[in-house]
Amino acid sequence: MLYRQNEIHHSFVYHSSNDPLTEAARIVSIGFEKRASTDYYWDGRMRLNDGNTCIFQYTINGFGRFQAAERTYTIGPGEAFIVKVPSEHCYYLPEESAEWEFLFITLEGTKAQECWDLLLKKYGHVIKADANDPLIFLLQKIYQFVLKEGINDTFISSAQGYEFIMGLHRFSRGLSRPQSELPEDILKAANYMKNHYEKHLSLDDITDYAGLSKYYFTNKFQKHMKTTPMQFLAKVRLQKSMDLLITTDKTVQEIAVETGYTNANYFSKVFRKMIGMSPDRFRKDKKMVDFNHVIF
Repeated sequence: MLYRQNEIHHSFVYHSSNDPLTEAARIVSIGFEKRASTDYYWDGRMRLNDGNTCIFQYTINGFGRFQAAERTYTIGPGEAFIVKVPSEHCYYLPEESAEWEFLFITLEGTKAQECWDLLLKKYGHVIKADANDPLIFLLQKIYQFVLKEGINDTFISSAQGYEFIMGLHRFSRGLSRPQSELPEDILKAANYMKNHYEKHLSLDDITDYAGLSKYYFTNKFQKHMKTTPMQFLAKVRLQKSMDLLITTDKTVQEIAVETGYTNANYFSKVFRKMIGMSPDRFRKDKKMVDFNHVIF
């Protein structure tokens, strides 16, 4: 089963026995970490126990360095490095970086190896992906599943790992669209909701700001964002409310008002429906007390 490797950073390592049904893909490790010491250093030639694995590491904040053969890359927000182990590479926190905060997943299996070979041929070692790209949402979703549900057998590990591999293939074929490539009016509306989520926004408010008719805007938004405008706004509000629950002592009523809800009862009802627990229970959940960021 998965066990927590580091209580502060919420990283997990999975030890599994090989099974013919799961040899295509399995999760070896996954986590969300923030490193602030130059002691953080991995050498791909020295990881003999991690052989035949594939790493995807995506930067949230700060930056780190990745070196392969004779070339050195700075990996900043919105960038991920990919690499196979073992190989001639290393990655580390350089002295000039105050921190490196990142999501990562390590996979093993025949389909993982094939996928990494394809990506390395197409992109090299560095992939750029907007934080709102479906690929990054998928990685966040898998991490959140591991954090809250755990992986108790090899078959779940394989299913989650294979889903991420399929996400990578979709990304490589251009089937997941970065936010920077969204139509200007949709991007404008999405940013408007992100910057004004505390207001009592209606669909009319959002469509007026985008300068489109309600019917046309709703269909266009759903086509590009894979969700409705009001569902997108609800997710933005829930993300902010979870951050406030974890990082502040504000009451549920105060958080409800700050995130655009008319009262605490309605906020709690929406929160429970989308998260699966009440705001108070979420705040008290021992799994969350040391969590730096809430990923929704």
